[in-house]
Amino acid sequence: MILRSLSAPDAEKFYTLMCTAAGRELPREAFAQALAQALEQTGRRIVLAFEGPEAVGFADTEVRFPFSECAPVGVIHEFYVREDARGRNVGSAMLVSLTTQFKAAGCVSVQTSCARVNLKSQEFLEKRGFVKTRHAFSRPLQG
Repeated sequence: MILRSLSAPDAEKFYTLMCTAAGRELPREAFAQALAQALEQTGRRIVLAFEGPEAVGFADTEVRFPFSECAPVGVIHEFYVREDARGRNVGSAMLVSLTTQFKAAGCVSVQTSCARVNLKSQEFLEKRGFVKTRHAFSRPLQG
């Protein structure tokens, strides 16, 4: 497994993975706009995991400096491994690589979240040393 930063030639592979993760086709124009904004942000990085020529996973990461920590923190906004690539240590290898990169950036911890109903993801994270600390809340905004 190779983990590398997203580059322009990989945008279509990333789009395909995102649609698979979302369980629906995402609007291309909005996706392209969101991707362009993400790539312009200092400290933010999108990485793709490859097995041979195939993209099998991704992570959207960022280094932040939250007031609550008063130190740099690595944040994994989104993390996904294609279902047919699970169980082959792709996700574990991605976390090891990301953790190493966060340490090199001076981060004191790594934070991420997953849906409360996604018990497999919670178990995956807990087995790799993550501890539940809080719940995220979401509220849709109507136009």
